[in-house]
Amino acid sequence: MEAVSLSPLGGGGCHYKEMKNSKGDIYMEKRSELLNLDTTHFHVFYEEADKNFAMKLFGLIEEFYLNICQKIHSSPGENVYELYICGSAENFIFYTGKTKEDYQDWMVGNTDMDKKRLCVVSPRAKGNLSESYEEYLIKVMLHEVVHIVFDSICRPEECEIWISEGIAVWLAGQTKMDYISEKDYPRIADLGGKEDMYAFADNGGYDYCGVYVWYLMELYGMEKFLSIYRGECALEDLLVENFEHRAVIAYRTQYGNG
Repeated sequence: MEAVSLSPLGGGGCHYKEMKNSKGDIYMEKRSELLNLDTTHFHVFYEEADKNFAMKLFGLIEEFYLNICQKIHSSPGENVYELYICGSAENFIFYTGKTKEDYQDWMVGNTDMDKKRLCVVSPRAKGNLSESYEEYLIKVMLHEVVHIVFDSICRPEECEIWISEGIAVWLAGQTKMDYISEKDYPRIADLGGKEDMYAFADNGGYDYCGVYVWYLMELYGMEKFLSIYRGECALEDLLVENFEHRAVIAYRTQYGNG
């Protein structure tokens, strides 16, 4: 088990790991220093080895957060969130509060509204320092920021997974044309409902949910979508016949091969 000790001044802290000696006694071993960058609404924690990646996130996170708040007419207020940039899968498991059994290799970002905490792995954690992978992880962080804004208006477990994940995928710019097929697309009924995140991921939910939410907003607009998100109207009454196929065709027509 690991623990974090932060300076009361918020200037940084230490990363510790619970260890056992040869006698079986438990002690806390200091592993690394945590550095800290602050914006108005975020405390960003990272290790020195991830400094360049942290600086890029630091330069984006506040403006993106305010833009999403403005898009849904939500006041950012005085909320302050922690963002942990995790340099290993072990750190990600600890900061997210997951168990090793729950953790899956595809998990690279997480939001915990109760703790007001976001986590994202660093490129170093995955052993991939390419520019394209760094850009992918930046979008993962933006995805998590969308979650904290939308989760402030409704608990995510109160709406279907494809809705809560879809708006985050869409606004973070994670939808990729190359992954969108006009023939082999998932049915919404197979995307895990409100609870089964594993079914959602295994059935292509992350590839298609952004497209489905985009089409929903094309049909009804953002205000209606917010009503859907809050559970104020029956989603099944709004899904036109062959909704998934129509969404894919409309998306490919709108955005071509870009």
